[in-house]
Amino acid sequence: MSRILLVDDDMDLAELVKTKLTTEGHEVFTIHTGDGAFEMGKEVKPDLVVLDIMLPGVTGYQICRRIRKDPELYRIGILILTALGEEPEIMHGLEQGADDYLAKPFKLEHLMEKIAAIEALLESIERKNPLTDLPGTEAIKREINHRLARGMAISACYVDMVGFKPYCAAYGQEGQKHALEFMSKTLRQLCRHMGVYESFVAHLGGEHFVIILNLEDYERFCSSLMQAFDLNVKQLYNAKDAERGYINATDKRGRETRCALMGLSIGVAHTQFRHFKSAKKMFEVLAQTRQMAQPDGKSVMFVDRRKTDR
Repeated sequence: MSRILLVDDDMDLAELVKTKLTTEGHEVFTIHTGDGAFEMGKEVKPDLVVLDIMLPGVTGYQICRRIRKDPELYRIGILILTALGEEPEIMHGLEQGADDYLAKPFKLEHLMEKIAAIEALLESIERKNPLTDLPGTEAIKREINHRLARGMAISACYVDMVGFKPYCAAYGQEGQKHALEFMSKTLRQLCRHMGVYESFVAHLGGEHFVIILNLEDYERFCSSLMQAFDLNVKQLYNAKDAERGYINATDKRGRETRCALMGLSIGVAHTQFRHFKSAKKMFEVLAQTRQMAQPDGKSVMFVDRRKTDR
């Protein structure tokens, strides 16, 4: 069960919600004004905040932004309550860093479903890939949303290990394990050695990785990553394959084909020229840039430098 901070100026509704949540085993703290809500959050350190938008004093939007900018609180779950329930208001709340919304009036059962969904999200974010010990897709998307809500200048780098599937076909499950551990280790070591301490690395599954960096760090980091990968990737192959620079693999039609040693395809999206409102849009751009980066004997990077959505 969770520690929940309930912020709502409707005292009767707040008491009703508190009774329901307490009955379900949650520990609930309530405040009926926007003023002091953030400070109360700092004091009780909840797992989740149920936050009304229209409040006397400080608005729910302002509280949401302050939470996402605070180093102690920014990872907590936020469910916003909105009286209007119209799309512009909902989208604005999500862009301030909320995880979900619930329109008033609502049934208590729907509130409990929303809270359970956020709890499941927070739990999934804490899970790590057993091979790479890195968080997954939901964790990286939420981290991007939080950094955008905090107004940070960021870059997101989508890193693909091109040639990974033929490599796994040739070297089997043990080879796959070694390749993923090698990639994870390379990313982590570079972050430490380069002093990129505000980075966030995630493994989306298979050969797909994403790393968030401060805007000013992506060029030197990606250049070093490509150099380190190309220099050391041969250690994943046997001496014969490493020497000749390719492996023999079988395609989907059963034909034998030559496949080059693995290289990195890195697509980069950043906030220097464009204002991203959510991780969803940033991932769309990352998918485009990754397709533009096609290794040819060595790793390659493609950076989105557009200043509009086109």
